[in-house]
Amino acid sequence: MTNTKPSSSSYNLVDPNSPIASGRLLAFLTNFLETVGEPLGVTQYLCADAGLHVLRNKDYTEPPTTMPVWTPTEKMVQFAVADAKTNTLAAQDYLTALQTDADTQALKTSDAKDGGEEHRFLTCRDFYVAYKSGKCTPVSVASQLVDRIEASSKVSPSLGAVWNWNKDKIMRQAQESAARYQNGTPLSIVDGVPVIVKDEIDIEGFETGVGTNYINKGNPAKEDAHLVALLRSHGALIIGKSTMHEIGLGITNFNPSTTTPRNPYRPAHSTGGSSGGSGAAVGSGLCPIAIGCDGGGSVRIPSSYCGIYGLKPTQGRVSGRGEYPLAPTVAISGPMCASMEDLSIVYAIIAGRDNQDPNSLLQPPVVLPSPTSLSSQKGQLQGLRIGIYRRWFEDVTHPEIAQVCYKMLDSLVKDHGAVLVDIEIPELFENGKAHNITIVGEMLSKIGTDRKRLNYQSRMELAMVASLRIQDYVRAQQQRTRSIRFLESLFGHKENDPHHHAQYPCLGGHEAGVVDLIVTPSIANLPPKVHPGAESHGESNYLNNVKCMQYMMMANFTGIPGITAVAGYTAENYTHHDGDKYETGLPIGIQFMSQWWDEKRLIQVANVCEQVLESRQKPKIWLGDYLL
Repeated sequence: MTNTKPSSSSYNLVDPNSPIASGRLLAFLTNFLETVGEPLGVTQYLCADAGLHVLRNKDYTEPPTTMPVWTPTEKMVQFAVADAKTNTLAAQDYLTALQTDADTQALKTSDAKDGGEEHRFLTCRDFYVAYKSGKCTPVSVASQLVDRIEASSKVSPSLGAVWNWNKDKIMRQAQESAARYQNGTPLSIVDGVPVIVKDEIDIEGFETGVGTNYINKGNPAKEDAHLVALLRSHGALIIGKSTMHEIGLGITNFNPSTTTPRNPYRPAHSTGGSSGGSGAAVGSGLCPIAIGCDGGGSVRIPSSYCGIYGLKPTQGRVSGRGEYPLAPTVAISGPMCASMEDLSIVYAIIAGRDNQDPNSLLQPPVVLPSPTSLSSQKGQLQGLRIGIYRRWFEDVTHPEIAQVCYKMLDSLVKDHGAVLVDIEIPELFENGKAHNITIVGEMLSKIGTDRKRLNYQSRMELAMVASLRIQDYVRAQQQRTRSIRFLESLFGHKENDPHHHAQYPCLGGHEAGVVDLIVTPSIANLPPKVHPGAESHGESNYLNNVKCMQYMMMANFTGIPGITAVAGYTAENYTHHDGDKYETGLPIGIQFMSQWWDEKRLIQVANVCEQVLESRQKPKIWLGDYLL
């Protein structure tokens, strides 16, 4: 596959030159900005330097789009529910088919592998088969889980994945699950399987602190969030809360207010965020499933950094009821799992309409690729058109990122019949800045009164956005309309509207440019190191934020779904331009995005990526050797 960078008339991403600040320097700069930054013009200068004024001089004619829930057309329902390229099952039929297959496996107890035989990420199926065959019980697993949670805090550095948990609650759920298995009535294939939930989502009896040390203090949730209730109704063993970046305003998960989780593969490095604790829990083998929430990559970034699979669904696909409304027009909860089968299981459980969340009511039915169609045979993606914007794809800080992703694409094309289509996506810079303005503006409107109680990095970000004007937010929503209309062309909609294609071309010709998916690396850089100043005070590193979110923001801003799959691992030592050294063995993710409501196609392609990868490297912090 050719890795050359074609000339591009539209590529306009520029890396910022902002300095890195952490520790006491960050504290000083934050206090300075909050007190005299605005009257002295410093805050405005920093915002302009960060590109946050780029929309002010735009003469948009588009109306603003404030919530990107795409109303499905008949053609889109056809794509999202059934098409000639994918055999599909409705969500409940998919769960039933997997459970029936696992029941058959459980009857052949010799086929059920022990977790201690080798390093292997355990799955729902492993736990279910062990329970059904009588080799193990949920109570035994819960006891091992408690020991592992306690052990994870004793390693140096501490894994820091679990923030709020209760041993008695865990054991009580395990006893209830064990009774169901003993009676022959497990609720689903996820019954008795440990699941951890980001501290942004309500769990009955737990405080939802959203990564702070004061929000909801002494005010535990009175009921489960809708998605937690769905998981619980299927028998999932809810561990408790995972750590997160404070108020989700960052992608490192450096959090002096609670704790900073560590990357299981290289503990000196970040997990990514803001669902970093969820990524660390699954990446270390502590549990096979976690729930994160993604407003700017917060599911996909830690999934990629921690070597697991993560899905940001279409906006409106998963109910937001019970999710702390930090950034409601860009954020949505999604699964973070050690395997694609488990990700599919969780998606099938939590996706769907909720009569108490109007944003979820427009969606078409939830379907998944049939398990029988997910074979190891060649040609599984025959004719699937994958759009690649090579200039964007290769704009990474470490060349191995693009190389590893290209290697995965080679196999998808040569062995499985996918077709790569060269595309261009205009206004990436404007799209990214409009997303920045939107997400932080919405956080500011929610957190505005108690900003001084946050850590310094959060306060600095909010102080900058507080200086923006009303028209900046409105322009950002007009840019959102433009970005959505570009994607409508790219995915082949509005085909009978020549004016639309003239104004919002997919750049390369309508017929030639239409694609099923867009591919990028998941992240344009490797996980940053955790320095002492970052742990104690937080860290402001705008360049790192930009490179980390480079491929993330478009899906959040326009509402389309995106998935990250494990593409491989670094094989070369690397020194970053800031002097940080990177060892080999860091995971690299590959991201696919599809049109609205077409998660099934993302699940299909990520399943193939999992088959291509074949083997996974063992993390340095490994807690997954459960005795089943």
